[in-house]
Amino acid sequence: MDHDEGVEGAETKAAWARRIYTVMDEILQNPYEHQIIVMHGGSLTCVVASWIKMPIESAGYASFRAPSGSITTLREDDFFHNRQVVCLGDTRHLHSAKAG
Repeated sequence: MDHDEGVEGAETKAAWARRIYTVMDEILQNPYEHQIIVMHGGSLTCVVASWIKMPIESAGYASFRAPSGSITTLREDDFFHNRQVVCLGDTRHLHSAKAG
């Protein structure tokens, strides 16, 4: 995860992942039942990895991809607090908009 992109001043993948994990921790401290997170597609992998509590050291091996404008739904069970990726990259809302 300490890959250097070769761009002067750019953060490493590890620094980027830590930043996303930190923000996810902050978001999940909110008491809201539903939250919407809007992100650049490249951040989706770290958001999902953080959500499922994948150790950050392992996140560099994961890759979650979704089309632009898509919706990914994450859910936590109220009883066991299991975390689920309900839907990854759903685009049905885009197709229904075109039909109207």
